[in-house]
Amino acid sequence: MSTLGEIESAVANLPQQDQWSLLEWLQSRLPAQRSVEVPSLEDRKQWLAELAELRARTSTGKAGAPLQEIMDDLREERF
Repeated sequence: MSTLGEIESAVANLPQQDQWSLLEWLQSRLPAQRSVEVPSLEDRKQWLAELAELRARTSTGKAGAPLQEIMDDLREERF
């Protein structure tokens, strides 16, 4: 691979866990002031569980929960 486009395409086809591993590796090579905080696997699992609970709590019995309801709940709980 010789271009950024080819690399981006290859990364997009990686499994999500491999993408996180790559991000962590890239982050270790970048200067500290530009680093991106990568949540731990446990933090990601907790966040997904919270989203699942929120979706269940705001379910209307229709095909999906209203996006505005979800966003409002997230703002109240996180900020």
